Amino acid sequence: MIVLNQVPLSFSLEGALSVGGLGRVANKISNLDNLLDQCRNLVKPSAIYTYLKIDRLTDDVVFLEGNKCLSSQRLVQELKCATELAPFIVTIGPDLERKVSEIAANQLLDSWVLDNFGTYTLRLLNKHIEERIRREKGWRVSKFNPGSTPTWNLEEQEVLFGIFSRKKVEDSIGVTLSDKFVMRPRKSLSGVIAQTENGYHNCQECRKECEYRQMPYKGHG
Repeated sequence: MIVLNQVPLSFSLEGALSVGGLGRVANKISNLDNLLDQCRNLVKPSAIYTYLKIDRLTDDVVFLEGNKCLSSQRLVQELKCATELAPFIVTIGPDLERKVSEIAANQLLDSWVLDNFGTYTLRLLNKHIEERIRREKGWRVSKFNPGSTPTWNLEEQEVLFGIFSRKKVEDSIGVTLSDKFVMRPRKSLSGVIAQTENGYHNCQECRKECEYRQMPYKGHG
């Protein structure tokens, strides 16, 4: 089990403006550099991950060592050639979220920009963990997030938290899971990373058109 706190990330204003449609209004916001600096100071990028052997697959369940199992036909289909996977949970911490709420009433635009910068930070952190696992294992990695597609239910977050234990996740990176499977802080992400025969991304199964899309819809699911 690996815990990372204060993960170093390389921020860039150009990259941040690619999130949430910020680039379309950037010329109307005079304090972007200052807000990005605030974001850097407020976030605490942290992660926890581990490696588990895959024991066996059925039609819709991935059985893992330690008597853990993940229920998803899509996972089974994509992991047929995998022998191991890496469950993970990442977060940027609670401080930026608090700041966004504090200034929302009187500084709505700044609040919106900071919130999008938080999303950008979470994306950077997500990529950092992918690259770290790629280097450690030499995998061609694919990433799966419960609740992001119709083929892996949000309730499976409880399994991921159980792999580490809820207490370990809260004590090490400060993330909790509600009875409705919502993570706090809000800008947190859970999932598994594994090597797959063909590259996979959640966007392949999502019809929604949004500025966060990273791959075209392929009609899976």
